[in-house]
Amino acid sequence: MVADNFYNMVFPVLSLMPIWALMIICCLLKKGQLCPGQRSRFQGELITIWTILGLAVMMGFESSVPTWVLIFGIIASVYGILLSIWQGKLPGKRSIPDQAIYFSLIPLSIFGLGVVLFSGLLSVLPMIVAGSVLANLLLVKAKHRFPVFNQILPAIGVTATIITLIVMMFLLTTGQSSELSGDQINDFMWFIGFLVGGMFLWLLPTLSSNPQSHTLLGIATFLILVSQVLATEFMTRLIML
Repeated sequence: MVADNFYNMVFPVLSLMPIWALMIICCLLKKGQLCPGQRSRFQGELITIWTILGLAVMMGFESSVPTWVLIFGIIASVYGILLSIWQGKLPGKRSIPDQAIYFSLIPLSIFGLGVVLFSGLLSVLPMIVAGSVLANLLLVKAKHRFPVFNQILPAIGVTATIITLIVMMFLLTTGQSSELSGDQINDFMWFIGFLVGGMFLWLLPTLSSNPQSHTLLGIATFLILVSQVLATEFMTRLIML
């Protein structure tokens, strides 16, 4: 991977984030006791996932990712957008069959595996962090009735973040050079700044009596997304030392 290529840094996180979020929502569609109205609202929020996925695929054409990976991404994003159009045309609280959404996981799984092969296993941690906050945002926007997920998803994000920091320290201590350059220190400080800001907004309702706000979660999602892109770049540079 070329560390200085902007698209190579953004593409893995932006591609894998919606896949992880969709897997969480599919679990709720499969296992959750959802009324017709809530099921319809859940499906209505999936357009965000397909939009992010489509944007990631477009960025993929500017990166060094193999074409076959992008083909499966195109298939998944087009299929997902068609599902959202179908769901949007249904009257009232009706929803499309959940199985139609589950089928999207087939091309998405191949696409996701291709992205991991291209970017390396370290891309899994940013996927979990960014995907969990995105899933939390979509659930709150859908006015979900699973308050426990407002604690579970941030806990998953915090755990993956701690593991990411441990991996960074391991890569630093086992590399050929244990000293960071000025640019690397600057990148790390930016990563910490965006991460702390995003995590604070994400965890604020958990640490207080305030309800979850999709506005704050939207800002937190953006900040955490940027932090995970910076984390990907930082870890890639450490590997290349």
